[in-house]
Amino acid sequence: MASRLQKGFTLIEILVVMILLGIIMTIAMLSIGNSQSEQLEEDMRRLLQIMRLAHEEAIINQQTLAIKFSPHGYALQRYDGKGKIWIPVTEPAFFQAKELDESYEIKLLQEGLKVSLEKENAGKVMMYSSGEITPFELNIGLPDSDINYRLTGDLMGNLEIEGLQSYGSSTEEEDAR
Repeated sequence: MASRLQKGFTLIEILVVMILLGIIMTIAMLSIGNSQSEQLEEDMRRLLQIMRLAHEEAIINQQTLAIKFSPHGYALQRYDGKGKIWIPVTEPAFFQAKELDESYEIKLLQEGLKVSLEKENAGKVMMYSSGEITPFELNIGLPDSDINYRLTGDLMGNLEIEGLQSYGSSTEEEDAR
């Protein structure tokens, strides 16, 4: 009997490998996308809590605070009336400046107008000792995705994120609002 030496791969073997690679790549892309969207959700929850704490801090300590947004993060600042300057707040540690993922698209609107996050004295949401804050709308999302969160604040200091259940609340509580 003459046996043939097989060299190379059959078309079916190549197709099976291609299908397996496609499945692996799809799973990898989905897991990367999910982790990035979960990170954005966590960052939004953290920002909401920081803003609520800063709002309370401004009222309790009778001072003017601001959240200064930049293209890739935010920082809490305190106004020094004597020196007429803004001082970064670093204590307690959770008030320290926060860098966000560079891929996030951040847009700040005040009075319906887009605010530049590049300018030094722009992009601030003020929090006054009276309990008032600068009304704003902050949109943070992932590019080329429908994942986008909208954080809003009104003059009376009410802060909320559309479509995001806050910590410590149940779905029924969120639906009742």
